[in-house]
Amino acid sequence: MTNASWIDFWASAAILLPAFMISVSFHECSHALAAYLLGDPTAKQSGRLTLNPLAHLDFLGMLFLILFRFGWANPVPMDQRNFKYPRIYSILTALAGPSSNFILAYASLMLIHHFPSNLVYPAITQTVIQLLTATAYINIMLGAFNILPIPPLDGSHILIALIAKPFPRLVLWIYRYSLFFLLLLFMLPPTRLALMQLISYVEHIIQSLVF
Repeated sequence: MTNASWIDFWASAAILLPAFMISVSFHECSHALAAYLLGDPTAKQSGRLTLNPLAHLDFLGMLFLILFRFGWANPVPMDQRNFKYPRIYSILTALAGPSSNFILAYASLMLIHHFPSNLVYPAITQTVIQLLTATAYINIMLGAFNILPIPPLDGSHILIALIAKPFPRLVLWIYRYSLFFLLLLFMLPPTRLALMQLISYVEHIIQSLVF
């Protein structure tokens, strides 16, 4: 890489990392809060009911974000045995993360739309808009990415809640090869393209609510 390329790389990372830390903190804290409100204190007892990003960051997930623009956080622990209605409550807990991301993405785009750029120095305006744009994208990416039914992503909790009783062997098979599925998702051009299209589709929907 040339010096200019390295500068662009680190400039991009300087915007993406703060946005990523904000986004994953809301995502994982939402899981922890939903589980706690529904009767499972496991995440709270593990110190995950917090917006402190250090409690949620995953190094590999951050590395993938910088290199591939896809990333993830350290999953929040959950014990379905603490739920009164395990199947329904586990689905609600799983949905809390992506839902918080879509809400935060919408809020970021609203702030961009209504930002008083005429009252703020151009350099400050540019930095704030870049950070809000990155925050919106990362939240859309996290929300869309996590609805995929691959462990440990949130969509897998929904899938497994629906199929665990009738197909227990299938659940074990999905967990056994989950890392392989994730690697294929990132390595194969067709699956990466499909994921990018999913993210773009969700982004278009949220943007249409704002602009």
